[in-house]
Amino acid sequence: MSRDRSGSPFHGPPSFETIDASDPAEFLASMAPTQQGFLLESGFDARGTGRWHICGVDPIGSFEATDDRWHSRQTGLPAREGRGDPFAALDGWWRSWAMPAATPAHACPFVGGAIGWIGYEAADRFHGLPRRSLPDGPVSCFLEGIPDLCWRLYDEVVVIDALEGRAWFHHHNRNGWQQRRWWLDPERSAPLSAVRSAAGSRIIDASLDDGQYLDAVSQIRGSIGRGDVYEVNLALGMILDPVPAARDLHAIWRQVQPVPYAALIQDDPFSLVSASPEQFLTRRGDQIGTRPIKGTVPRCGDPAQDQMAAKRLLEDPKERAELAMIVDLERNDLGRICVPGSVEVVAAADVEEYASVMHTVATVKGTLRGNPGPGEILRATFPGGSITGAPKLAAMEQIRQLEPWPRSVYTGSIGWLAPSGDMELNIAIRTALIRGQRALIPFGGAVTWDSDPDAERDELAHKARTLLAALGIDAVEMGETRDLAD
Repeated sequence: MSRDRSGSPFHGPPSFETIDASDPAEFLASMAPTQQGFLLESGFDARGTGRWHICGVDPIGSFEATDDRWHSRQTGLPAREGRGDPFAALDGWWRSWAMPAATPAHACPFVGGAIGWIGYEAADRFHGLPRRSLPDGPVSCFLEGIPDLCWRLYDEVVVIDALEGRAWFHHHNRNGWQQRRWWLDPERSAPLSAVRSAAGSRIIDASLDDGQYLDAVSQIRGSIGRGDVYEVNLALGMILDPVPAARDLHAIWRQVQPVPYAALIQDDPFSLVSASPEQFLTRRGDQIGTRPIKGTVPRCGDPAQDQMAAKRLLEDPKERAELAMIVDLERNDLGRICVPGSVEVVAAADVEEYASVMHTVATVKGTLRGNPGPGEILRATFPGGSITGAPKLAAMEQIRQLEPWPRSVYTGSIGWLAPSGDMELNIAIRTALIRGQRALIPFGGAVTWDSDPDAERDELAHKARTLLAALGIDAVEMGETRDLAD
């Protein structure tokens, strides 16, 4: 793909206007349920990693890739397609509209660019793993045609500063921008469904039953004992039917589980809703960082008891070993694209609290070497080590052997790419891939030598409890996976 930028909508700095509305719920309500659009929402800790909300509708371009085939479209330009490395193709597409950084009049990190996702299996090709075939059952029809990479190009976005309570509409002076301020048009909006438990949702299929899950944990422990791997992330996938529309599901989850990396991406025929607490990558100029999560304990709601649980989490040798191994892996990944000696562990382990659980989180940062494109950065780092295990390739091979379903978007990444090369990507955990009235919602956790199979199953239930309860599903039953498909 050439670097012809003649079609870039991002010439010069963006124009913007200050707008009165600063509650993301207002923009969510004004997004029609079937409209292409997105909301990246930071509902947690505005003083930390979760400061900015970004939303938009009606993209002007797209890029999709599956295996070695890609295609791109942009309003006013011919469609393009080709074959080759999907991450190299992503770089080519990005460079076709990339422009030098334009400094806005405020600190907004994103004022237009690409919004989208990378599925977990997008890395298979360059890691030397064969293409997965779809298994029998409902998941086969559900995942048919879902791309490995899916991005949409937006030249008009609303950015909300959650810290200061201010908002701006950014545009690039495309004719008619005044008429495209969608949140001001009552005819384009539709009321949100009542935010309540969606009674009636049920699990109709699961990738592993209870016995299979427990056996998989034991197999991983056996591999660790032989020295094949040190840690493997094992996921359990579930198909739910029926589920609310994507916009309504996001409205439900944002209330019960505020997180710093929530995402809604509405598309056709599939949409995404993510209540992820985890950052995968953030880039600002030549600085890049990652914040892997490892270690989980449930919250009980009593501050004193939660504080004691947090202390035990930090002191737990199994949990600290999990995090230490992934920090070492992430340092190595960033070292492939960073100035030698610049990669450092800023925080080895912090505890972060969420609605139903607490996690230990590390922070690793480095200085980029040169000016790599997003595809080059992803080739060195994707998928995130916190959701594969270590060593990464050996762990991915174990995942392939033990998980019968493709992960698709789950444990991939969702976020934004700016014309400057800056980016912000989450780890797509606690994420629903929605198609029609069905959703694929997996949950996973790390398995180490010290893992107890029953305890690992219980940890999945802790992670799933709040989100599944909002859909009317008892997470205790989810923890007892023997009945998932009944």
